[in-house]
Amino acid sequence: MMDLLDWSKTSPVLTISRLYLNSIGFPMEKINQLTDEDMQRIADILQAQRFDSEFDEEVKFTARIVLAEKEMHHGSKEPVCQDRDA
Repeated sequence: MMDLLDWSKTSPVLTISRLYLNSIGFPMEKINQLTDEDMQRIADILQAQRFDSEFDEEVKFTARIVLAEKEMHHGSKEPVCQDRDA
């Protein structure tokens, strides 16, 4: 059985790095102009744009897919989700 500490563990959803910016086409000269504060601002803006009410629905949908895959591999007969939206 998981305790409260286990339940409160987080999994990163959004990470951004200078290496990532370079991999999507930004030149090193431009990336070198970005401070750590600039990088945090980029992440904050992306988070504000993407993590809205639709994000909650995407989380539910994705979690159900992962649970369904687990059921297929383990032959479980338990329902994927026991809420009224299932």
